[in-house]
Parts: sequence; C-alpha cells; structure tokens
Amino acid sequence: MLKIFNFIKMQEIKIIECPRDAMQGVKHWIPTEKKIAYLQSLLRVGYDTLDCGSFVSPKAIPQMRDTAEVLR
Repeated sequence: MLKIFNFIKMQEIKIIECPRDAMQGVKHWIPTEKKIAYLQSLLRVGYDTLDCGSFVSPKAIPQMRDTAEVLR
C-alpha cells in the first residue's frame, strides 16, 4: 500500500467529504437545521469541499428536497 504513495505527492491528495451519500439513504427526515449544523462542523474541522446536496426530484430522493435551503 505504501508503494502507491511513491507516485503521489501528499499535497496532490484532496479529501472531499460526501455527506449527501449518507443522508440520501436515511429513511427518516433529517431536519434542515441539523444538516446545516453538521455541514458547518465539517467546515470548522478543515474540510473545504463538501458534496452535500442534490437538486433532484423529491419523489426520487426525499432527503434532498431542502438542498437550496441548506446551501443558503
């Protein structure tokens, strides 16, 4: 596994958190305020890129129906 890092400089690696993947699979509604608080906590610990929402039909993925409000 360490051999992989011989080809990649550490400054070239960017870790992106994707809470959208986890949230979209949760059956019970996660309140908008909780989503915002969670995303803000990720930003506070140093993540600068989050994949946190999706503008899809609420019929397809109900958990993402408040994406516009979360991003405000």
